[in-house]
Amino acid sequence: MSVLVALAGAAGLVLVFDGLGARAPSRGRRRARIDALLSEAGVRTLSARGLAALCATGWTAAFVVVAGATGSLSVAVASATAVAWSPVAWLRTRRARRRGAFREAWPDALAATVSAVRAGVSLGEACVALAQRGPRELRPAFASFSATYWSTGSFRAALDRLRDELADPVGDRVVAALALAHDVGGTDLVRVLRTLGDFVREDLRVRKEIEARWSWTVTAARVAAAAPWIVLLLMSTRAETARAYDSPTGVVVLGVGAAATFAGYRLMLAAARLPDERRLGP
Repeated sequence: MSVLVALAGAAGLVLVFDGLGARAPSRGRRRARIDALLSEAGVRTLSARGLAALCATGWTAAFVVVAGATGSLSVAVASATAVAWSPVAWLRTRRARRRGAFREAWPDALAATVSAVRAGVSLGEACVALAQRGPRELRPAFASFSATYWSTGSFRAALDRLRDELADPVGDRVVAALALAHDVGGTDLVRVLRTLGDFVREDLRVRKEIEARWSWTVTAARVAAAAPWIVLLLMSTRAETARAYDSPTGVVVLGVGAAATFAGYRLMLAAARLPDERRLGP
């Protein structure tokens, strides 16, 4: 019965929060950030509302499973909160990997574009060729570029489509440079593209070196954050432990532990994190 009451209360709080959020002026900004995260992670089949529903479903399912296995509502709430956050964490990880793949692919794509332009091919046709002969990671985006370029005949419109498809900070800079190179033309075209390729390649080299040196910090942060909570779940399968954590003192211990885990994890990641690249405005 207590589990059902807790579930009903949680559902009521979600509905109340959603109703209040509908009138809050910051809701549009939150939704814009979520939409940007989904786009930059390459997940276009899921909306902000769908992500919220997925998190809520995960929270409910984890709460029921853990509460049934341990009999402790406080442990179930803590575990369910972690599960509810996991889709967002997965999206951020996917976004980081996607950006890394694009960053590694851009030097080869720019080198191929420079070679095509030096061979007498127009910049638009050189970009169209990347849909077939460019790096595999960039081919879908350049296929969209190609479709827009041939249907409209506008290089600018095709670049806007490419920018939207990539949703990537480095891609924004490449698109801006391509637009500039297209406008400048002449002998400066190859120079602009080559300079951009050198810049991206050097940035990639520096980032790889720093990430290799700090990879142990990220691994240590994840292990240190997860290990105590795994032990807690195993201990909570015993009835006396579950009752202890359901007491007021136990709830305080869980709250302090969660806050310490979160703060420590964020601090360790901050020590190893490179500055986030910001996307250019439209």
